[in-house]
Amino acid sequence: MKADQLAGIVTCVAGVAGIIATANVDVIAGQNTLSARFFPYLLTIGVTIGGLALALRPEDTAWSEAAGRLLDSRALAFAGLFVLYALTFRYVDFRLGTLAFVAGAMWVMGERRATRLILTPVAVSIVAYLLFRHAFTVMLPTWN
Repeated sequence: MKADQLAGIVTCVAGVAGIIATANVDVIAGQNTLSARFFPYLLTIGVTIGGLALALRPEDTAWSEAAGRLLDSRALAFAGLFVLYALTFRYVDFRLGTLAFVAGAMWVMGERRATRLILTPVAVSIVAYLLFRHAFTVMLPTWN
């Protein structure tokens, strides 16, 4: 088995687990907006399809190279930030949580310019909030 095949299988399994977890997301019966499950389903189905594609058509990536990418400190830090963001999503104001996640992700990926570390997360959180709340009419967690 090639390294990419294993990575594809693991990704596919993670996607299916995400689909199963999404099925447990509470929804409001009869709501006139997109369901709270819509975007998680979209994401997890995409992850599952991507994993399946990688498992079926792998490249010739060496095992050591694949393991090195997965165990890279930046990749692990980003994954940790994402898990923290996901676990606190329903309890933290969307705008604040998204701002903190984007700023942390940018820092982990190597951005050090203060202007970008301030302006980009603010812009992303505002645009994402307005897009989801008003264009998609998705209810987001906010502190009132």
